[in-house]
This record gives sequence, C-alpha cells and structure tokens, in this order.
Amino acid sequence: MTTLGQRIFEIRKRKGLSQEELSEKAGINLRTLQRIEKGETEPRGYTLKSVCQALGVDVEEVYDYNKEADKSVLLLMHLSALTYLMIPLGNIILPLIIWVTQKRKVLHVHEQGIALLNFQITWSLLTYPLIAVFVWMKLMHYPGVKYGLYFYLILYFLNALNVVRVCILISRGSGSQLYPLAFGILKP
Repeated sequence: MTTLGQRIFEIRKRKGLSQEELSEKAGINLRTLQRIEKGETEPRGYTLKSVCQALGVDVEEVYDYNKEADKSVLLLMHLSALTYLMIPLGNIILPLIIWVTQKRKVLHVHEQGIALLNFQITWSLLTYPLIAVFVWMKLMHYPGVKYGLYFYLILYFLNALNVVRVCILISRGSGSQLYPLAFGILKP
C-alpha cells in the first residue's frame, strides 16, 4: 500500500520538481518535506494543503490515494437526481444514498455529491411549496392556475436539463462549477 509520503514523492517526480523547489513553492522547511516523503511524519492541515497547492493537485488526489476514479458512479449519482420525476424527494434521497456509500471509495464523489445535494435541496425548497400554492389557487378557482402549472413544469424541465448538462460535463472530464445557485446547506 502506498503511503501519503510516497504519493507526494510520486506526484513531485511526475511534475519534475526537486525537493528544494517543492518546499520553496509550498513555503515549508526542506527537512519537513524530506521527513514527509520518507514516511517519518504525515502532513496535516496547512502543510498538506500547501504541498498540494504547490503540486497543483487536489488534497483528495494526494490524501485519498486509495480511491478509484470511476465516472460511472459519478454519472449514476447525478442521474439518480432525475428520480424526482417519479418519486417526490427522489432527487435528494437516491443521490444521498449513493453519496454516503461511495464518498470514501470513489474520487470526486464527496465534493460533487455535496454540490448535487445542495442544488437539489435548494431546488426542492423553492419548487415544492409551489404545489401548495397551486392547490390553493385551484380551490379558490383562481383563473391563472394553468399558467402557474406551466411555470412549475418549466422548472421541472430546467432541473432535468441541468442534470443532463452536468452528466455531459462529467463524461467530458470537466468537474468545475457543476451546479449554479445553490444554498450551502452541506459543507465540504
């Protein structure tokens, strides 16, 4: 099994950096970096973040060296949000199950799951109360009910379209800023 220090060493070599260059870029002592790469100490917090930034990689790529890269799990997690079309709150429940079970096994599931769940929770908080408004409008025989229903269907379509857009981005290898405008309910 690869240790954290070995993983940092491999990435440093792959990037063509010497220990001196990396320690300077990271703003850490050269001896500290040598001890990390030999496995004498394990970097934590600020040191790990600084080394990763200097290497130009995510902390997850270095720290979670035992995770697999599996786009199919990422795609399944995002596509599972479409279950809201058949099951109320399916857009939250099924992605949550996949996120909880896979976030320690597959690369990028953790941060993409948080982004997906924050977006779907935001979408649900904004759209599901509209159902009560439409029922009230129908009971009061308000003449504009059908326009409200059209608006609701457009919101449903836009959510589905956004999920498909994200899946296309993931399949092409892009993973930055997947979901727009979401409350930060879950934190990374």
